[in-house]
Amino acid sequence: MHPELGEGVIIGVGPTGFARVFFRSLGERQVPTDALQQVESWPDRVISGLRPVTPDALERLWLAVEAVELPLLESVATLTAAKVDLLPHQVVLVHRVANAQPRRFLIADEVGLGKTIETALILRELAFRGELRRALVIVPAGLVDNWQQELNQVFDLNFEVFGSEGDVTDRKSNAFVRHNRLIVSIDTLKKRNRVRRLLEAPPWDLVVFDEAHHLSAYRNGRKVRKTENFKLAEALRNRCRDLLLLSATPHQGDHFRFWMLIRLLNPTLFEDEKDMVENRHRLNAVVIRRTKAEACAADGSPLFARRVVYTQGFTLSAPERAFYEALLDYLYEGYKLAAKQGKKGRALGFVMTVFQKIAASSFAAVKATLKRRLLMLTIQEAIERDELLDVEGRDRVLQEARALIQDMHGLPDDAVGRAQVDQFLAEARVQLLKKRGEVMAFTSATESYDTTETVAAAGEESVATMVAVALPWERQRIRDLLQKIPCETETKTAVLLNALKQLWHINPSEKVIVFATYLGSIEALKDAIERAFPDKGVEVLKGGDHGAKLAAQRRFRRQDGPQLLLCTAAGREGINLQFASILFNYDLPWNPMDLEQRIGRIHRYGQVHTAQVYNLVATDTIEGRIFLLLEEKLQGIAKTLGKIDEQGQVAEDFRAQVLGQLGSHLSYDRLYQEAILDPSLERSRQELEVALANANLAREVVFELFQDLEKFNLGQYKSIDDEGYGMRRLVAFAQRAAHVDGGEFRQLEEGNYELLQPGREKLLFTTDRGKALQRDDLNLIGLEHPVIKAWLDKYSSLSPKQRALIGNVDGNSEAIGLITVWQVTAQGKDGQIIQRIVRLGIRADGKRSPYLERLAEDISRFHPSRLETRLALDMVANLINGRAAELLHRELVYSGLLSERSSYSSRLLACLVVEP
Repeated sequence: MHPELGEGVIIGVGPTGFARVFFRSLGERQVPTDALQQVESWPDRVISGLRPVTPDALERLWLAVEAVELPLLESVATLTAAKVDLLPHQVVLVHRVANAQPRRFLIADEVGLGKTIETALILRELAFRGELRRALVIVPAGLVDNWQQELNQVFDLNFEVFGSEGDVTDRKSNAFVRHNRLIVSIDTLKKRNRVRRLLEAPPWDLVVFDEAHHLSAYRNGRKVRKTENFKLAEALRNRCRDLLLLSATPHQGDHFRFWMLIRLLNPTLFEDEKDMVENRHRLNAVVIRRTKAEACAADGSPLFARRVVYTQGFTLSAPERAFYEALLDYLYEGYKLAAKQGKKGRALGFVMTVFQKIAASSFAAVKATLKRRLLMLTIQEAIERDELLDVEGRDRVLQEARALIQDMHGLPDDAVGRAQVDQFLAEARVQLLKKRGEVMAFTSATESYDTTETVAAAGEESVATMVAVALPWERQRIRDLLQKIPCETETKTAVLLNALKQLWHINPSEKVIVFATYLGSIEALKDAIERAFPDKGVEVLKGGDHGAKLAAQRRFRRQDGPQLLLCTAAGREGINLQFASILFNYDLPWNPMDLEQRIGRIHRYGQVHTAQVYNLVATDTIEGRIFLLLEEKLQGIAKTLGKIDEQGQVAEDFRAQVLGQLGSHLSYDRLYQEAILDPSLERSRQELEVALANANLAREVVFELFQDLEKFNLGQYKSIDDEGYGMRRLVAFAQRAAHVDGGEFRQLEEGNYELLQPGREKLLFTTDRGKALQRDDLNLIGLEHPVIKAWLDKYSSLSPKQRALIGNVDGNSEAIGLITVWQVTAQGKDGQIIQRIVRLGIRADGKRSPYLERLAEDISRFHPSRLETRLALDMVANLINGRAAELLHRELVYSGLLSERSSYSSRLLACLVVEP
């Protein structure tokens, strides 16, 4: 027994004071001999508790065996309590990966097919098997929260976040040693001192890299340049047992880069990229790719309904046009100054970029942000004057700040109002002082993924407070801009209201979703829609934790709930809205893949109607013209290649493939920024043409390379589908466990159950995933549900004294001997751990008995023995410690579980002495 690692078996003792020990949960380890304490063997403890069968003792023993065997079933992926759509292609992938040796794969499913869910299911299955103690999930900074929510709140996997305030850090000790399940952003991790600590920590059972196409290595002539991301993956490759790379676009049109990515998984699979192209069928060993066209429901029906995307163009009014031109001048000056300042100008360039994005969203949003920035610039000037001891100037500027606060918050000019103004002023001053040192840190943190809509939304508040970088005379520039903001309802808002009026005239109960990136736009829209349609109800889904987003989703979904949902960028991920079929994009994110993610909220599995998407585009703005230009070029390529569907739209799979590749050939931020400096869009047009041509060429290269990859078909799913056998066993386990606890797990109707426990509230359960997804009060029966997991933990740790019974089977006097049930943990030469349940029947003469093994399948048939035991206690001990060990070893070799250089440990789960 080791105080930290638990019970094990000594394999050998070396001269240096260390022993080789096989620990059941960890496999083989070297530990100091003086840290070990000799204990009575588990089988001896089991045998010492041998006693006659009683109904209660037999019930507990049955539960103890099931508690260990249920998580090892082939169908364990389907026995999840997570309320997610569990699709055939996901079940097949999880089964393949979890049962592979070695587990090193690139999972390259198309966007929308659930790579995060697949990864969570793999982690969950390995954890239940006892094959996952240490796991590291490395993701882009913007996806850390999404992964944490998916793994912890949905799948209950207990991962911690490294590097975030309030979470795990490495300031005082090596966090990679102390914490076994971590999510970390790749930018946080790749710092030199952290890589060193990471490599000093014990090896990981599984490492996952999300968005793995960022692990890049380039060749220039004979030189190979490896990015820091690639070097990190290369260093970790030999510090983990299993490795998963995730990417919907793993091949960026460069065979060398892709070959280097494959080498991370298997360095000997191909000699070079030429060998990879010539022998592309070998990619099946490490690459799994499923497309939307292949994926289907369990009954073979298509997963995705049709979708149509319309572009609703409009032009700005004269006052809007005047303001927009003035704002372009402001942005032009900002970009020019940022360019002159070089690296120092990066923060100012970031401020201008966010302003440009906000302006493309709504004038209401840009007005609110300009006002907040003007206030912060004013307070900043007051602080600077105070530092120069200019008391008169400071007081004059502070008075301007008070007037701004009074106007922004609509406060009265009385004693109460003035007190509130001073409170707001003090809070803003504190906020500004805190932010002073964060300017460069913020822009640096967004460098790698600054084109994403999520980061753009986070910048709305930041640009207001980022006043350490500013234009000359910026306060006056902003005052002039604010004077020109139109007062009437925005043209874009009027277009939306008119469209909603037409829709609700046709179907008054239609549910509608409107996406807008920024809170300023959302607030103005909510006000306008509630004034125009006071009886419809408006729900807002914005930032916050996943629970808040789910609550908004649930309120919107209710039949009597609001009919319109306003979503910020926070609603783009992790929320399923397929119960609605109409979506308006009030503003358009610069990265078109973000737009695809928005559409994916309604165009997903479970959508029964055609998904209708309406994009609102100001055709006389730079942003609108670039969007239309991109659509025009994409349509042209699609027509040339025959990739147009029957509605004349670009085929969805083609669009996703090209846009997926386009992100690596084009910087959207730079494209839109340069358009300010070149209003004719001549350079933008040329850059788009080149980038789209390269993206399509990359798509063709990928298609050719991947054409020999194994396709998904429903037969693969049916071959591993147990037709509900595993679920029936789990339900039976729950019913018996509830009964032993003095409660009841009773069936209400087909697939629905009610759990009654003394002193606890009633719980409703179902085996129907569809029903569980629709009702919050209905629990899905699954291994990780807290109630069932508590039972599994309780009975898998049943004491050895309760695991040996004496009885008979249906009065059969010929069946005399032992029935033993063993949990075997084998470790291969590569560190792979495999667990099996083995049933051995042994006659009194020591020979193996298939008859007794068949009886072992249902030990609940046992009854108390009518005669005194014929098998003495020492004879039982000799059979288990001697003959049973020989038979077990022979069975493991025969079944192929043991190979050269593999080792194993066995644990006696149950012993039944069969008497007349």
